[in-house]
This record gives sequence, structure tokens and C-alpha cells, in this order.
Amino acid sequence: MEKQQQNVNQAAEQWTEAVKQSFQTMADRTVTLQESNLKLTQNFFQQFVEQLQNQTQGNKQVTQTLQQQGQRQQQAFETLAQESANAYSDFLNSALSFYQQTMQQATQVAQNNMQTAGQVAQHNMQAASQATQAATQAAQQGTQAATQAAQQGTQAANQAVQESSNAAGQAAQQNANAVRSSRSSK
Repeated sequence: MEKQQQNVNQAAEQWTEAVKQSFQTMADRTVTLQESNLKLTQNFFQQFVEQLQNQTQGNKQVTQTLQQQGQRQQQAFETLAQESANAYSDFLNSALSFYQQTMQQATQVAQNNMQTAGQVAQHNMQAASQATQAATQAAQQGTQAATQAAQQGTQAANQAVQESSNAAGQAAQQNANAVRSSRSSK
């Protein structure tokens, strides 16, 4: 009977050891899978962050290109407006000179009309100059608004990248803590 009891005890110990090894193998496999999942998660978020950074850099470059194009357009418009004003001024000056040379013997009425024409021309030049200034100011404001919008978009993208990175780091840390806790409790 005592031998039977020893056999039963020995069989129970073997069974207990086999169960213990099975659970240990399962725990080790679970830890390995969790570590693998942690690495996959980290790689995913790292690639996501890199992609967002690349997109942010691309947005910056596009913004700079648009800003440069806006400045070139503004310069071209200013040059065009200035050349137009100069041509108009030259035209008026030559017309005025012609009339002065040919109408020296005209009556007082003709001289008054000539003065009126000169005043109209001057008024037109002032109006053209004011229009040029208004257009230049509008172009500058448009360029500033585009630059400001692009900077805000870039800041928002950078903030999203930072928050995603922080969240990924926290999730990875929690998984690692859970794995450690699981190991230490066994």
C-alpha cells in the first residue's frame, strides 16, 4: 500500500512538473509574441512618424515655392505697372510738348483748355499710381496669408506627429510593463 502511495505521489509530481513546464512554455511563447507585437507596433508608428515628417517637409517646400512664386508675380506686376505708368507718362509728356510747341500763338481759351488737359493727365497718373499701390498691397497680403496658412498647417502636422509618437511610446511601455508583470507573477 505504501508503495502504491509512493507511485501515486511520484506520478502526481511528474504530472505537476509536466503541467508547470507546459505553462512555462506557454508563458514564454506569450512573452515572445508580445515582444514581437511591440516591435511591430513601434516600427509601424516610427514609419508613420517618418512619413508625416516627410509630408511636413514636402509641405514646407511647397509653401516656400508658392511664396517665391508669389514674390516673383508681385515683382513682375510692379514692373509692369511701373513700365505702363512710365509709358503713359512719356506719351502724355510728348503730347503736352507737341501741343506747347504748336499752340504758342493760340488764344487764351486754347491755353485754358491745355491747362485742363494737363490737370486731367496728372489726375490720371495719380489714379494709376494709387491703383498700382493698391494692387501691390493686395498681392503682399495674399502672400502673407498663404504663408501664414501653410505655417499653421505645418505646426498642426508636427503636433499630430508628436502626439502619435507619444501615444505609441506609452502603448509600447504599457505592453512591456504588462509582460514584465506577467513574468514576475509566475
